[in-house]
Amino acid sequence: MKPLHRSGVCALALVAGTAAMQFEPAFLRDLAVQDGTQRLSIGAVRTSLWSMAFAQAADSFTLDDVRFTWGGATYEARQVSFSGASVVRAEIENLFSSATGEPLADKLARIDVRQVTIPELKVTQTIGSETQTAFYRNVSLNDVLRGRIASLTVETTAIEETGDTGTALVSYGRTTLSDFDAPAFAKLYDTKDAAAPLTRIYGAFSIDKIDITDGAGTFGARIARLDGRDIMARPTKDSWNGSISAITELAQKETTSPEEQTRLMHIVADLLGAFDAGLVEATGVTFKGDGTDNKGAGSVARIAYTGATGSQASEMRLEGLDITDADSRVKIGTVSLSGFSLAPTLEGLKTLDAKALADLDSAALRSLIPTLGTLRITDMDIDAPMAEDKPGERMRVALGLMEVTADKPVNGIPTNIRLEQRNLSATLPDDSDDELVQQLKALGYTSFEGSFAVAATWDEASQEIAIREFSVDSKDMGSLRLTGLIGNVSRDLFSPDEATASAALISAKAKSASIVVENNGLVERYLEQAAKDEGTTPDLLQKLYAGATPLVLSGMIGNSEQARTLGQAVARFIEKPGRLAIDAEPKNSSGFGLMDVMLASDPKAALEKLKITAKAE
Repeated sequence: MKPLHRSGVCALALVAGTAAMQFEPAFLRDLAVQDGTQRLSIGAVRTSLWSMAFAQAADSFTLDDVRFTWGGATYEARQVSFSGASVVRAEIENLFSSATGEPLADKLARIDVRQVTIPELKVTQTIGSETQTAFYRNVSLNDVLRGRIASLTVETTAIEETGDTGTALVSYGRTTLSDFDAPAFAKLYDTKDAAAPLTRIYGAFSIDKIDITDGAGTFGARIARLDGRDIMARPTKDSWNGSISAITELAQKETTSPEEQTRLMHIVADLLGAFDAGLVEATGVTFKGDGTDNKGAGSVARIAYTGATGSQASEMRLEGLDITDADSRVKIGTVSLSGFSLAPTLEGLKTLDAKALADLDSAALRSLIPTLGTLRITDMDIDAPMAEDKPGERMRVALGLMEVTADKPVNGIPTNIRLEQRNLSATLPDDSDDELVQQLKALGYTSFEGSFAVAATWDEASQEIAIREFSVDSKDMGSLRLTGLIGNVSRDLFSPDEATASAALISAKAKSASIVVENNGLVERYLEQAAKDEGTTPDLLQKLYAGATPLVLSGMIGNSEQARTLGQAVARFIEKPGRLAIDAEPKNSSGFGLMDVMLASDPKAALEKLKITAKAE
């Protein structure tokens, strides 16, 4: 054979060999695996001739026409490619075989592959009348070891949701996910164990450029970025498959019985307790309507949830809210809720069994009350028309701080309560029907600026309720502060049994009370207005009130030494408005209770049981 001819034959053989290496014949066709509600079908499993020729090992292989039904959803992909798998043919066949009856989670735990790529994945899920169809493009799973995926990326996502309320469209930009434990995730759908601990399903995720619109174009929202870390989950009592199936079944019914409503409540509560996260936050949130039906637009700088860690309570937080409408605007600096817990509700549901809500007694209902924790709102500013028929008159309300705490519950009733409002300011309307507003306008006030706080806590060890603060403070008016201590308060006060709680209330006794009043212009304005009404001068009226006060009080509360002390202090305060402090303690060390008032012949006799001191400065 001539050298040139031999060279041509070798070249042809090389080309043929290379083509054969790239050609992917199918060694498995028309696979179908059924396990309960889970079903997997594959048109063909393909690998290169090179892999087929050497010990039947398959470093790379491709699945064609994959369809997988799992967890109430159907997954469809024209092609799924595996590279860096290094598995023999028998293992591939076993992975897609139903003969062994092996759980999906165990099969996933045997997968070691460098990369899995899916050009397009379609996922369809229906719950009741709602259907969601999602398209994921250019999906890549990287460095899969024993089913754990080191990283997952999706180039773009498009979702369509249809139902009774219309159609909604959602699109995502690039999505990334790290340290995804696929076997642990798969177990959630089959395992029935609501007592199982939370397990980390994946380490972190991020989604860029989320756009949401409804089909009619009446609403739109955008999220610049969504991030999260340490996503935790646990199985439910009926497994995720069972819970989703039950919700779907009940959602399809036009009416549900009380027992079915209770069952649904149990399932939803179980699911709510089956998730947690170290952090989930959305930044750069904007939304808008179409300008009709008084719909407006707005933005939120950040929305976040932080899970509890050690002594640090969980927190939900919103920052930089700004909502505008055709003629109004609302701005809020921050809204946070910390220490909120559904644990009492979830624990209470476990004891209800199949009872209908209508059949629950007071104790059962109170066991379902969640713990509020602390709600905090800062820097709120509202600018809106005073009334719909008077768009020209504006109302401006600003609030520096509002904080509500209600925690440490006993039988569903919080034993630590605090409500605070700071730097509240509002304009007073000219034509208000409110009697207080009318009185303030008559005194020359055009706006109100002030603060309010009330705080009380129950201590079980001392069986005391401490009224730590009750205060009202208003600019150009004055302030009022009250503190006190109530003793002999047993746990029975929080009993769901009304008779027991009433008896505990009667047994409670006041141990001390203190009132401090400070004038900052209100008394002078009142005297000036009253003087005009009575045709005299403020000075004369002031002296008249100061002189009459001791006589009026003695007629009301008697002529005891402490009544005279109180009357003289109040008179001095009216004569020279400044600061008035009144302290009261029971003469009996056991305290002053409701029975002391009820058994007294008149208020004067009840007052004799108190030691009162008063001082005007």
